[in-house]
Amino acid sequence: MPSTNANGIDLYYEVHGEGEPLLLIMGLSLNSKSWFRTLPALSEHYKVIIFDNRGVGLSGKPNTPYSIELMAEDARAVLDAAGVETAHVYGISMGGMIAQRLALKYPERIRSLILGCTTSGGENHVQPSADVSMLMLSRASSIATPEEMAWATAPILYSQAFIENQRELVAEDIQKRIELPILPYAYMLQLQACLAHDTYNEIEQIKASTLVIHGDEDKLVPYENGVNLADKIPNAEFMTIQGAGHIYVTEANDLVNKRVLDFLKNL
Repeated sequence: MPSTNANGIDLYYEVHGEGEPLLLIMGLSLNSKSWFRTLPALSEHYKVIIFDNRGVGLSGKPNTPYSIELMAEDARAVLDAAGVETAHVYGISMGGMIAQRLALKYPERIRSLILGCTTSGGENHVQPSADVSMLMLSRASSIATPEEMAWATAPILYSQAFIENQRELVAEDIQKRIELPILPYAYMLQLQACLAHDTYNEIEQIKASTLVIHGDEDKLVPYENGVNLADKIPNAEFMTIQGAGHIYVTEANDLVNKRVLDFLKNL
């Protein structure tokens, strides 16, 4: 599969399907393989581009400061490498932060925007609880194995009901996640970029048609952040996933894929 050298590092990407281009941007610590539940449905109708953000998967992992702005430049470089002038862009969590910055800096490249379980950051950001924050910060220094840490963080990524009733799907996610686990220093560099993210006073400038998606039991990026995003982005549509936690792409995969496809079809 192809890669491109941009912004001083190699960026790994894949292209699946045919049609209008759709760029998927993954979240904190996860690589492009974590789109495995989403990719089949979307690539039936679109030319879907997935890639590994800096610090994860098969992309470069420099031990220098990361920023959401820099990762947005990485995403633009992937579009360039794939020969794509304009694309629909779908980012979740950290990927949604990257997608916001990409849309603000390069509005001419954005056909539409889908922002999942993410935030504008800044003065209106609703913080997770202290215990959630401490657990996320402790990941970089933990002596636990990647699998042990993945299970330790599961309660803040999935709703409790889902863990109890669909444990095999959580286990499947975790196995995919630990095939190429993130290195501790790269995790901290990505996390620091997320903590510094702030588009709050800019997102009203987004002109692209936008769909915001959020689970109302998200413990990592509380639901109110999705509400605030949808309120500030002009004419944004908002989808609430009842009872879902942060990893709604697993908890409500079919429902969300249908909504995303309906949104794109009706543009």
